[in-house]
Amino acid sequence: MKAVDEIRSVGSFHFFNLGCSKNLVDAERVAGSLEERGWQYKEDPALASLLVITTCAFISIAEEESVGEIIRVASGKEGWQKLVVLGCMVTREGDELGDLFPEVDLFLPVDEMMRLPEVADSLVGPVGQEQGRPVKVSGECLSHPGGRRLFTIPHLAYLKIAEGCSNHCSYCTIPDIRGELRSEDHDEMLEEAIALARAGVKELVLIAQDTSAYGQDSGNVDDLYRLAGEIGRVEGIEWIRLMYLHPAHLDTGRIEALISAETIIPYLDIPVQHVSDRILKDMGRGYQRKDLEDLFGKLRNMDRRVVLRTTVMAGFPGETEDEFNELLDFIEEQKFDHLGVFTFSPERGTTASSMKGQIDSDRALARMDEIASVQMDISHDRLISLMGTLQNVIVDGYIEDNESPLPGVWGTGRYYGQAHDVDGVTFLSGRKANRGEIVKVRINEVEAYDLFGKVE
Repeated sequence: MKAVDEIRSVGSFHFFNLGCSKNLVDAERVAGSLEERGWQYKEDPALASLLVITTCAFISIAEEESVGEIIRVASGKEGWQKLVVLGCMVTREGDELGDLFPEVDLFLPVDEMMRLPEVADSLVGPVGQEQGRPVKVSGECLSHPGGRRLFTIPHLAYLKIAEGCSNHCSYCTIPDIRGELRSEDHDEMLEEAIALARAGVKELVLIAQDTSAYGQDSGNVDDLYRLAGEIGRVEGIEWIRLMYLHPAHLDTGRIEALISAETIIPYLDIPVQHVSDRILKDMGRGYQRKDLEDLFGKLRNMDRRVVLRTTVMAGFPGETEDEFNELLDFIEEQKFDHLGVFTFSPERGTTASSMKGQIDSDRALARMDEIASVQMDISHDRLISLMGTLQNVIVDGYIEDNESPLPGVWGTGRYYGQAHDVDGVTFLSGRKANRGEIVKVRINEVEAYDLFGKVE
């Protein structure tokens, strides 16, 4: 019992993070604020008096994962531990969660997550809340402090430059959950980038629901490119990666200037969702197939090093065989380096959920599998073209000898064309290097989505 008393007196916490990288940044900000108030983070949840789950609710399967995690953590927590659930699912489902999960001590929606540090002391301290009754917190949320506790690998961080989205795609719940586009202050984002660099971050990934819309809510349509340019001059930041770029909002001229000046790495994540003009119109995407062909043509021609990632959706309402084949043909024509694919999910409250021609799940899954199969061959061919080349690779971590995929492989890293957590990796052999170090690697083998190379 003494150990428990010591833990409770100090104040300790552990995060279980679900969802996207934007959600992760929210968790890092809350955790950083807790630490600023004297709380200690515990890698082992069994030693933490405060257990925090960040939830996702973008699609139904994400909610199911969040529910499963709440059940798992709640069933294993001790009586002296308090359980807090944050984020998107709390916003979307509201008070119903309190009835479903009485073992949860506190629910905080998206716009109140930063209240956790304010109420944590009373939640786990001697003047705690009544057992079995979730705490209700209301009022305006606090603006986030500059400090973050990074949950990523030490040399990589995400910079979330905006909250919410004003695109209102017919299938998407984000505007309802996160609200309209609200760009973060330009100077504050630059200051945060500087602070992250001082903390040892070398790769900074700029993210938002629609990163390319940064500044548009205040009329500053070029703010993304100006911010990226200024971050590019921050000492210590070696790679700047742009993710979640909307095709209709990209300025290819400014992108080319940033790549030419080596301000950003030549890697662009541009989700297209589909290419059928009818489906794109029903989705509310704001562009047509020809616009996409023009965009990717310009991007490929501007620099042969450009690596392109996209995301597509299978089984949108009314998708015919011809429209699906049109999407397949486009994928084969464009030869994206990386591609993510998911099936349409009819989410409550979205326009698309009540559209005619809903595709049954088996057919949608079959189409998704076909796309994935086609893309696997394309990705493999793109990687084959790197055989024998010398690439700059950032070292992410080490591999135990008994877990090495091939003799001599001691670690993993990524060349600029591999984004953390979503693309493949580069397995490293030869001279050993430190985590976070950028080294020259000769590529000598390709397997599925991964590269193998020797450090020179």
